[in-house]
Amino acid sequence: MHRPPPTEAGWSLVVDPGSDGLRLDRFLSLRIPRLSRTRAARLDVVDLDDPGRPLKKSQPVRAGQRLWARRPVPDADASPPVPAELHRDRDLLVLDKPAGLAVHPTATRFKATVTHFLAASVTESDAAIPEPAHRLDVETSGVLICSRHRLADRRLKAAFAEERVRKTYRAVVEGHPPPRFTVDQPLGFAEDSAVRLKMGRGDKPATTECVTLRLGRHRDRLRALVEARPTTGRQHQIRVHLALAGHAIVGDKLYGPDEALFLAHLDRPLTEAELARLGHRRHALHAWRLELDYGGPRCFEAPWPAELDRLLHD
Repeated sequence: MHRPPPTEAGWSLVVDPGSDGLRLDRFLSLRIPRLSRTRAARLDVVDLDDPGRPLKKSQPVRAGQRLWARRPVPDADASPPVPAELHRDRDLLVLDKPAGLAVHPTATRFKATVTHFLAASVTESDAAIPEPAHRLDVETSGVLICSRHRLADRRLKAAFAEERVRKTYRAVVEGHPPPRFTVDQPLGFAEDSAVRLKMGRGDKPATTECVTLRLGRHRDRLRALVEARPTTGRQHQIRVHLALAGHAIVGDKLYGPDEALFLAHLDRPLTEAELARLGHRRHALHAWRLELDYGGPRCFEAPWPAELDRLLHD
């Protein structure tokens, strides 16, 4: 069985019965989101079961056919940050993910992803390419746990799905919150936002328990170091809960002073004045600790970044 190189960008596709007989370019444009038929005609496509046979975009596909469509690497010249290894055993690989590294490929990142790092780092002694068991936002640093084989992957993902994993985050927030506070606010997609993925008040239960660890001040702005423990796992939960509590995370483009900053950074680098409004180039959120039961109690911690500590004092 032929497989594409694990570090090559592209789409792995199997022709479904309903697409049998479609022109190849038509099939690609239907199956790959936001891909026009014109762009589909320019893709280099390989039949994984017969890679030596050239494929024309006008020829029909057949049900069950396994294809690999190579895509241009969006960040081919990037020199992404490298995760630090916190722990390794026969089942688990635990990383300290740096900010700026996505977990999975996106429209703008392929090399700057954890999955690319894992594929490029695999050795002959590895049974499989390690697989992240959960996600962290691109700008969030900290503990990321990966499975090293299929059974470990199933066990880890079941633990996350059944909420048998305890996660503790640390964040630098605006203002001086109380010593202890709990945000119990159901969440859903924000209806008053121009950003499709933004969360807000909704109907899905969500609770975050917070402890203020330290108070500070940076350039005449009150700041605090907060420890946040989500008891549910909603998208952007800690970021939106802290913002709703009146203590947005420093540097948060989406839930901070103005979501227009988030939209602007998608198109261009932010100006120094815009960065000054945010308070930092990335949101100051760090996945500090992860606890789970995997053959016994396990606890992994990622060191608190010095760049975030500097946001608490002049």
